[in-house]
Amino acid sequence: MKVLAVAAVVAASFTFACGGDDDDSNGNEGADTGGTGANTTQTTGGAAGVLTTVAGGGNQTPSSGATGASSNTAAKTAVVTIGDARYEFTLNRDCRSLFGVLVGVGQSADGQTVVNMQIPPETGAVSEPSIRVDDRAKNLDWRAGGDVIGELAGVSAGDSQVDDFKNDGKRASGTATFLDMYAVLQGKVEPVQGRFEFACE
Repeated sequence: MKVLAVAAVVAASFTFACGGDDDDSNGNEGADTGGTGANTTQTTGGAAGVLTTVAGGGNQTPSSGATGASSNTAAKTAVVTIGDARYEFTLNRDCRSLFGVLVGVGQSADGQTVVNMQIPPETGAVSEPSIRVDDRAKNLDWRAGGDVIGELAGVSAGDSQVDDFKNDGKRASGTATFLDMYAVLQGKVEPVQGRFEFACE
């Protein structure tokens, strides 16, 4: 009962931290999601970064070094790579350890992409790990784990999950398998490999 109560408090806190990310940008489910075909990659060099299209598609494997708590990530920042797309965030909405769960919520420099990450402790987890990257500019809603994506038709175990992770209480990193929710709603279940890292202190 105690674990359930803690999980309920954590879930309530996450809902508050998200601050209504499911706005009207998520109502555009009939648009072309880009879930197949070309991917995007973000290159730095400007305040907002530049998204460029690159050839290729389908599953991508993360490069080495995806696991282990990163020492290169600055406090209250995050980097999430999904296939060939690299996203950088400032965790300006929430970044803390809550009952051992490391929570990171923030946005890209241009405000067009929002991230919500919830990584439990490595032992005695009180919740399942999950990552959401809502790319409003590209109309992509990437999900790794979480009840919503797991309950959609056509999604099988392992299609959307945090594969492995490290959490030292201040920093978290690991690998994940992502699905674009908009593509899934159109019947396209195409998992994409990625990795993540973020730091709260």
